Amino acid sequence: MNKKIRRGWKKIRRGRNNPGGLLSALKPTRNRGIRIKPKRARVIGIFSCKGGVGKTTTAANVGLCLADYLGNDVLAVDANLGAPNLGLHLGELNPSVTIHDALAGEVPIEKAITKYHGLQTILGSIAYGDEIHLIDLGNYLRPLRKNYKVILIDSAPGIGAEVVAAMKACDEMFIVTNPEVPTIASTLKTFRLAERFKIPIIGVVVNRVRGEPFELPIKDVKRALGWPIIAVVPEDARVRESTAAGVPIARYKPKSRAAVEFRKLSEYLIEHIARS
Repeated sequence: MNKKIRRGWKKIRRGRNNPGGLLSALKPTRNRGIRIKPKRARVIGIFSCKGGVGKTTTAANVGLCLADYLGNDVLAVDANLGAPNLGLHLGELNPSVTIHDALAGEVPIEKAITKYHGLQTILGSIAYGDEIHLIDLGNYLRPLRKNYKVILIDSAPGIGAEVVAAMKACDEMFIVTNPEVPTIASTLKTFRLAERFKIPIIGVVVNRVRGEPFELPIKDVKRALGWPIIAVVPEDARVRESTAAGVPIARYKPKSRAAVEFRKLSEYLIEHIARS
């Protein structure tokens, strides 16, 4: 292998922030038929049919953990346009530029990107009071796909038009639920919606598991939903504490049981992306 090419590959393996990278190493060999595959983000949605299951908590922590591995190649987008909460989990009550500004055509979508705790984000405005019209979210995100490896979408709960817009923007998705009968029954609606729009499902995250007698055992959750369980996150009071502090539990108490499981989930997603 050409020594310059070998050095370029080593640079990419060693670090994430490599402004010259392989392209500079390949300048002398550009006429030898070598093609560089452009970066194109995998868009992964996080969905739940019911509110309160911990979907946004999952989005904030998975996003943060992925950023620990992939650096600035991760973007988390709050697509819960009616009641955006991702910023609250990251300690931001009033972002200066939001996804609402971008969707209203007031700023380019790139200008809505901000960074919290090492995670690049596009947040929503909790004070936005105008009517929210149906949008093609995928079209708005398209210019960003060349800049990231992973774009996470935190959707609204339910199965309404806002959720459909977020789902149609995804390459694949996973679903967050709780081990309780009403929640599992509602979660089946999200599966049907994903099937309708042919969005591949990575698996299910069972969150806020307390081990109470009234909860469904994990094996029964898997049987009821008919899909792999990719994470089981225990109920942890420190998650609520971390939310109040505006720091995701993965950073706030990284050795807590919930933080450990969110990190395992992130590692699973990285392996999944590498395989596919």
